[in-house]
Amino acid sequence: MKNVLITRTDRLGDVILSLPVAAAIKGADPQTRVTFLVAEPVAPIVSLCPWVDDCLTLGEEGDPSSNVARLRERGFDTAVCLYPRPPLASRLKQARIPVRVGTARRWYSWRFNRSVNVSRASSGRHERDLNLELLRGLGWTQWTRVDPVCVPAQKSQGALRILLDKAGFDWKQHPYAVVHPGCGGSARNWKPERYRQLCQTLKENGLAVLVTGSNSEKQLAADVVGETKDGIASLAGATDLTTLAALLQQASVFVGPSTGPMHLAAAVGTPVVALFGPVRTTGPDRWGPLGTGHQVFVPPVDTCDCRIDHCRVGDCMDMIEVQPVADAALRAAASDKRVGQPRGSVEKAPGQECPGHQT
Repeated sequence: MKNVLITRTDRLGDVILSLPVAAAIKGADPQTRVTFLVAEPVAPIVSLCPWVDDCLTLGEEGDPSSNVARLRERGFDTAVCLYPRPPLASRLKQARIPVRVGTARRWYSWRFNRSVNVSRASSGRHERDLNLELLRGLGWTQWTRVDPVCVPAQKSQGALRILLDKAGFDWKQHPYAVVHPGCGGSARNWKPERYRQLCQTLKENGLAVLVTGSNSEKQLAADVVGETKDGIASLAGATDLTTLAALLQQASVFVGPSTGPMHLAAAVGTPVVALFGPVRTTGPDRWGPLGTGHQVFVPPVDTCDCRIDHCRVGDCMDMIEVQPVADAALRAAASDKRVGQPRGSVEKAPGQECPGHQT
């Protein structure tokens, strides 16, 4: 096995939690070339991972032959399909990749010649570890288990400085928190007013706040910032993924719900204070931030099977009070000893430890 393709073609957080598969393969043989196939918007982040040699993106869905041709040209001897979908399974087979690993029990699983029986939804295991289970298709019974790592490029630091200058922040002297209030509807979340109260509390305690989000979340960010113009600013829609990675690396703490930027913050070494709902398929046992120094808040209710958009108790996320979240963020920020330097170790904030961080 010298030329491996790993495929994960869904969203940012899912892809970040797939990066340890590349680490395991590199750990077994550092000479193996590892290429990731991802959706185009996520490609810049995959390129920041030290275990990935190359990155491919999906071509136009209307022209599947273009992907097959590209895959054949690359001469992959192994493909590990972490997020199987029928068209992709077909392309891997048509590309004549000798070893094709995927999950069992799907109607198209016959297109893989190494199938692994992995049940994700009710496993109670972290997504990182479920991804690593696919290595059993290579005949492996053990592997190196590490947390995702992304290293922002030096050129992104320059773009970040320009961005922060525009926002009125001195990135070398002015410690800041990143608050990311959106999650794209993928999990239960706080209301905007809770995030607004959090930002005000952090500001009153001497911590500047930068509110981030996508283009579609500009109004949400504006609602969170409110009328305040000093010490709280919105960068929603102003960062590409590589600049966001640099912004998160220099932040003293990240606060937000279960979302891709949360996993990116953890991957660049920034302590995370995360808000999770009790819905079984979206809980922190599967999707919590990996690494040390993180704290997770979950409403004090039983794990449930509610829909993400419908809570049986009204809105259980209201049970998470602002002050404990702010206290956790301020503790994490107070432990940040570097100014304009790469992050060192961070003390754990007391509270619920995120499961699955052990290596």
